[in-house]
This record gives sequence, structure tokens and C-alpha cells, in this order.
Amino acid sequence: MSTQIRSGDSENLAVVDQLSKAIRVTNYASDGHEGMHSFPVAVSTNNATQAGEFVLPSTNAEEFKFISLQMVGTWEATVIFEGSNDDTTFYPVATSDPSGQTTGTTTITSNRIIKIPILFKFVRARISSYTSGTISGVAFGHLDENSSGLISSQGEVTLKAETTKVIGTVNANINTGGNPEYQKFISSTGLNSTLVKNGPAKLVILHIVNGAATARFFKLYNKSSAPTVGTDTPLITVSLPSGASNFTLPSLVGIDFSVGLSFAVTLGVSDSDTTPFTVGGEVTAMIAYV
Repeated sequence: MSTQIRSGDSENLAVVDQLSKAIRVTNYASDGHEGMHSFPVAVSTNNATQAGEFVLPSTNAEEFKFISLQMVGTWEATVIFEGSNDDTTFYPVATSDPSGQTTGTTTITSNRIIKIPILFKFVRARISSYTSGTISGVAFGHLDENSSGLISSQGEVTLKAETTKVIGTVNANINTGGNPEYQKFISSTGLNSTLVKNGPAKLVILHIVNGAATARFFKLYNKSSAPTVGTDTPLITVSLPSGASNFTLPSLVGIDFSVGLSFAVTLGVSDSDTTPFTVGGEVTAMIAYV
């Protein structure tokens, strides 16, 4: 025969099986039902036939996670859901519709199931306006939470064609996919105003060497024509110290020129400087762009 372990009025909390000699333990919820989850608890409702009456009278709901209220009957009216902590002053409460018809509503005007969240001690459903019929309801208080109140809509999901989906711009590296173009530069006398590309460009490589005994200044312009030196404002000015110094744009850095790519080389650093070279061949450069 098997051996039973009991507690109070409950039976078979633990049973030693006669054949396997193993102990079987049964879990009971606080309401005495077998299992880990609680059964819904019936909540009293009324039949209402005029404004100011209650389908769900003021109910102490502190033990519940939510109350589900199903409206029934043939009627034309507005039902408002309200909550209170002192059972005196009530405020509208936003409810949800597990069937997906409405979400975040404080009132209803037709039969449906409503989930009332319990964020207060007392809850009620009041007839705020009345036209005709008898408004009735069936209500249950739930001791356990579920996600039914998170449903905001139901139906098929329509996906857009792949060609219409946009995920934004992703820059993996400086190369836009085309092969770079290269331009060699050897300075001459003057301001060396030069157009590289008439249109949007990305400068990907820039290597400059200054062989002069004094500083020189390599100025890059966002312009689709050769710059007017002293009037146009450079986008970037590269200072080249004396003594055969060199400058190399890092290979992982690209500089965008939205209008065009052009440059000039001067003896002065200011944007308005127009001091020209008097000796040719002092500055050399290699430019790569896409």
C-alpha cells in the first residue's frame, strides 16, 4: 500500500508510490486548487438600466492582478471604467481589449471583453450616459498576470517588397565602389589654382611634399571649378613646414566634397591670402579620389 503525507484538510500532498517507491509531490495554489496557477475568482456584477448605476459596483480588487469584464445584453449607453484608493474619489482608468478592437480606452459603448488593470484598491464600471436597454456583465478577478492586455491588433502582416525597404546609410569604408582616379601635381609659379573634379567627390588619398625652405599651405576647396584664391573659402588647409616635410592623408580616412574638388597652394595661411609662388617645383602632390 502507499503512504500519504497530509497537511490540515489537504490530502495527497506527497505520496510514496507502491511500485517505484518514489515520492510524488503535488503543488496547490492558495485557493486550494491543484497546480501552480490560481483559478479566476467570480466578481459580482449588476444589471443597470439608467445613468449613474453600476454594472460593476465598487469592488476591493487589491488581491487581483486584473479583472476581466465581459459586457452582455442589448443596450445603448456609455460605460466608464474608474479606479480609486479611498473608495470615494474615482478617476477614469485606461483599459485594454484582449480581442484587439481597442486599446487604452476608458469607456465602451458596445458588448466586448475588457481587461481592467489593477493599479489601485477599488474598481468600478459606471453608466455615464444611458439611452435604452439593460446593461449586464460577467466579471472575474485574476490572481495571476498574463499578456493578453498587450494585444493591440490582430490580422495578417503585409511585408513590403524588398526593393522598397530602407535601412539607412551604412559606411563600411571610404571606397564608394568605383576605382579611384589619380592626379599628379607639381607646383609652378603663381597660386596653382587647380580643378580636380567637377562634381561630388571623395578624397581618399592625399600625399604632399614641401621641398621649400619656408612653409607652404595646400588649400582644398568644395567647388566645381578652379578656386578664386583670396575670395573662396577653403574647406581644409594643410600646413606644410619647411625642410622637405610631407603630409599623408591616413588611408582609412575619406573626405567628402559635395560640390566638387579643387585646390590651390599659397605662401600664406589665411583664407584671404594671395601670396604666389615665385619658384616652380617646390611642392609636389599625389591625389586619389572617387
